[in-house]
Amino acid sequence: MLPVVWTVFAVLAVGGFLVIAAYWLDIQERPDLSGRARIGWSFAVLLFPIAIPAYAFAGGPGWPTFLKVASLVPAAAVVLFGGFVVGAFS
Repeated sequence: MLPVVWTVFAVLAVGGFLVIAAYWLDIQERPDLSGRARIGWSFAVLLFPIAIPAYAFAGGPGWPTFLKVASLVPAAAVVLFGGFVVGAFS
């Protein structure tokens, strides 16, 4: 089981970095956001497991369904990492 979970974690971790980059770039290119809102959403990347889904579902970017689901990838990677830390997978 460990090799399968490790592979899933690795794929989600790489995908998570891509989603974080897409999130940040989307914020920087939205002309409808004020400078203060851009700074706030950019600073929120520090809380990425919460901020990216909040932005995707409630922030109004108009992301398609695929990207809304993909916004949950970094959070899933963090959950799996937490599972490795506490020894949930053996």
